[in-house]
Amino acid sequence: MKNEQMKIWGTSYGVLGDLVMGLPLLEYFEKKFPGSYKYWVIQGKCAISAQLYLNHPLIDRIKITDEYSAFGEEDRRLMGECSYICPDTARHDRADWYNERTCIEETARLAGVLDLNEVLTPEETHPKLYKWFTPGLANPRLNTYSKINEMDLSQFKKNIAIWPFASQAIPGRSPSPQWWNILIDNLTNIGYTVYHYGRSEEPLLSNSPNYQALTSLSFFQQIKASLASQVVIGPDTGPMWVMGGYRHPAINLATNYLPNHHPSNILNMVPVNDNATTIFSPYNQGVGCDGINIGKVIEIVVDITGQM
Repeated sequence: MKNEQMKIWGTSYGVLGDLVMGLPLLEYFEKKFPGSYKYWVIQGKCAISAQLYLNHPLIDRIKITDEYSAFGEEDRRLMGECSYICPDTARHDRADWYNERTCIEETARLAGVLDLNEVLTPEETHPKLYKWFTPGLANPRLNTYSKINEMDLSQFKKNIAIWPFASQAIPGRSPSPQWWNILIDNLTNIGYTVYHYGRSEEPLLSNSPNYQALTSLSFFQQIKASLASQVVIGPDTGPMWVMGGYRHPAINLATNYLPNHHPSNILNMVPVNDNATTIFSPYNQGVGCDGINIGKVIEIVVDITGQM
């Protein structure tokens, strides 16, 4: 039975990756306050991600903020009923925090939690998402009310998903279009199909008939389709954190693009995924992920998929 007297407001309100990084706080608060009622607060600007959290066992109510990126009257009313409110104005205690702690630890700190690793086991600090849907693309030819038809996933055989560009256009954080073009053409030449996910304004990356940009789909459709792939490839961006939450096979492309980010701590910024391989290239004068060896990426793809 839920403890209606112990309500908790929010964990991490910001962009997609921050929300996924905040998921371990649900486990933290459940351990601290068993049976507590937890609001999962999502800023309006990130409302497209709400469907990802519908089946999470520790979320009692998903609340989209009244305003695009701020709290409104109803938000403040609900906050007034809560015993614990995660701060929404917390700041980093040091500019290069990423040399001292992970993204997940920093997200907890910004929520006012300083003892995350003392309360949770290492496994519990890994973000977890729970599917309530069949991965893949909906087939509009099927009867909506059919109870016997299964979704046809044949189109996803030998399918590689890519989320090529981080939303923050920091030079070197993501591979360049030219880098992606070479990777895609090499993969399609050995029989893979590559589906490109991301924002609709992203450039086409190949002329290969086995490459298709699905960036016009809704965000949730893109996530579902990505989860039907054999492996997903991308830099440290929100959708790659989502893939990690689902433990989907992935290749994380990493570089230390932040100021004075020591390479020895590079995993502090990489999406957590128990089924991912990370390839790192040092950041040097604006060149980061373009330094990643394409042959190595292909080698890992073949190893994961067991195909050639």
